[in-house]
Amino acid sequence: MAAAPFAAIALGLCVWLVFQASQAAGNGAAEQGLVTNTQPPPQGGYFGLRPVGSYTSLLSDRAAAAAVHRSTWEVRPDNGISNKVMPVHLTLVPANVADHAYDPRWNTYVLRRISGNFIGTTDEIFQWAAAKWGVPDNMIRTVAFMESAWHQANYGDYVDNPAKCPPGYSTLPCPVTFGIVGTRSTSWPGIFPWNRDSTAASVDTLGGWLRGCYEGWVWWLRDHANRSRGVYAAGDIWGCVGAWFSGDWHDGAADARGSGEGYIHRAQQWYHARPWLRHRF
Repeated sequence: MAAAPFAAIALGLCVWLVFQASQAAGNGAAEQGLVTNTQPPPQGGYFGLRPVGSYTSLLSDRAAAAAVHRSTWEVRPDNGISNKVMPVHLTLVPANVADHAYDPRWNTYVLRRISGNFIGTTDEIFQWAAAKWGVPDNMIRTVAFMESAWHQANYGDYVDNPAKCPPGYSTLPCPVTFGIVGTRSTSWPGIFPWNRDSTAASVDTLGGWLRGCYEGWVWWLRDHANRSRGVYAAGDIWGCVGAWFSGDWHDGAADARGSGEGYIHRAQQWYHARPWLRHRF
């Protein structure tokens, strides 16, 4: 894990000025009222997993913001700028239905809903995405811990193909993954630079992935699987956590760090250990 380039910080500051202007116009789900609570989240978190089929009744950006348990608890003050950046006209490229890679509902109920339309502390952003997508907030905290130790300045997954490099990255190899939960630009066309500059956009994308995958809509995972553990289908949220990391379905062994199974195994351990509640996390 490395610090963000200076250019990223400068761009973040510029976007923050745009955000300030939009707030003055009354747009976005901003922090509301005076917050006096300074406590971390409870051990069990605030939100659980909503069942398969819940996609039609998920909370809107604003309703999810209202469900957040507000607290000034912030263990990563270095996220301060990115936590206050909301994307301007974020539009993800729809999947081509003719490719049969995703259920057609993926475009409507996942890609069109990813907005990053929230500001708050690092943990409030986790809560917001969890409430919005109907997934456990502790699961989002876990993935963020594993990907970046909760630092939005995280980046990696270098490629040598200049066609895959994000705008502004001309030196090869270039990074394509950015943000607190490791959101890959090449997997989500249209997400850059917001996965780099906006904590909420990065986390919102993870929430969308977990919901859509859990609903059974990521059809290409049927062809990327260790079939000894079953073919991809709806209802396996931990399989979706592993696929976020590896791009495969229950691939590899639990003791292999580069595999989906290894990632799941470690994630489940951290999920129960809750390292974010430790002293000096």
